[in-house]
Amino acid sequence: MLYVLVKEQPGLLVKIYRCLNQADYKITSHHLIPNPKQGMVAVKLVIAEGDLPISFTLESQLLNIDGCLDIMYEEPNWEPSALDGKKSNQNSSDVLSKTIKATASAILNDFSSIENYVNGFRRKTDDGSAAVHMYKLGFEVGTATYKNEFSLGKPLELEKAIKRMLANAVKKFGDVSSSKRTLTIENNIFCNHRNPDSECDFTKGFVTGFLKASPKTKNVAVHNSSCRSHGQLACTFEFQ
Repeated sequence: MLYVLVKEQPGLLVKIYRCLNQADYKITSHHLIPNPKQGMVAVKLVIAEGDLPISFTLESQLLNIDGCLDIMYEEPNWEPSALDGKKSNQNSSDVLSKTIKATASAILNDFSSIENYVNGFRRKTDDGSAAVHMYKLGFEVGTATYKNEFSLGKPLELEKAIKRMLANAVKKFGDVSSSKRTLTIENNIFCNHRNPDSECDFTKGFVTGFLKASPKTKNVAVHNSSCRSHGQLACTFEFQ
């Protein structure tokens, strides 16, 4: 059985159905299981066609729907306890960690759609902690990108790693150039001066995770010296 923990808001169930139907899942019925805490409900979905558990990519697509909080395969236990506050905080942390991993997996499976996945994740994060979570997502994707695509050859020293590997890994982000210990991205798709919420946090996380995944560059410090969303011409990273 598939359960989707959601906020109570109009139109959300239609979006969940549409997402699953587009992935060739056939839903025969649903049942709402309310949480005693106001504003939350678990949607129990009866699946006629489609394998469970669903893929990380599909999990990410569901969790990137505004109002979807978690994916479960067993009926949630709403029983109150003296530790409710502590459990609630832990559950929120677990949901976020799961969302980061699911979104990272979806990006790695469909790197051409990275902008949509990253922007979708940004919309779901709390403004006060968005920078940290965006960095964590970037770090996860950067680490996996190095391990999956660049780790087979001999590890390179920093200057060669920037030029031969890192610059190639971020070419989807914008117009990339590099010098000995500097990487510059013009027109970075994640940073736009017209959007005050856009920052270099994901990009910095990506390049940091990428470099730390290699034994030759794991101790490198990454400094974000300029950012397009702050009015500079490009996003620049310096490495020490």
